[in-house]
Amino acid sequence: MVSAKPFVFVHINKTGGSSIEQALARPLAHKTAREYIAEMGWLAWQQHYTFSVVRNPWDKVVSHYHWRIHTNQTALAERPLAFSEWVKRAYGEQDPVYYDKPKMFMPAIDWLVDESGQLVVKKIARFEHLAQDFQSICETLGIQRKLPHLKKTPREHYHHCYDDESQQIIADWFKRDIELFDYHF
Repeated sequence: MVSAKPFVFVHINKTGGSSIEQALARPLAHKTAREYIAEMGWLAWQQHYTFSVVRNPWDKVVSHYHWRIHTNQTALAERPLAFSEWVKRAYGEQDPVYYDKPKMFMPAIDWLVDESGQLVVKKIARFEHLAQDFQSICETLGIQRKLPHLKKTPREHYHHCYDDESQQIIADWFKRDIELFDYHF
């Protein structure tokens, strides 16, 4: 079934985007709203239904860490580093050994704004209730899709992963997301 509405999905890493892209038969694309606008132009952007998914930053960072171990990014599987130390090095110090793909560390808001810093994505879904939000998006698009659950990494609740320092580093790094999307530790 083809979508009744043209759309653009801004896929922020570790927010269920791979599952959404598979459900919508789209290729994997980690592009910001600014990148899409540069490619397609502002008028075309405005004519599309645009949406994205945000996630509690503390939960997202734990997922990011475990995915990087699972895929052995920056050799984390070969040379393990405790979570709090990884947060300190990657987010606190931006050590290039761990902070190797800056785009994948960006706050959600930086994916969703235009050059002037204005939020330009029409629908912001929440990872915390993704199944419901995805169904709402499908209704808006005039399609029916099932959302698979790809790239699931079994792990403990994010609260158990942080010490005070790493919790504060993430609070500082994602300050605008936390305020805009009303997230709490």
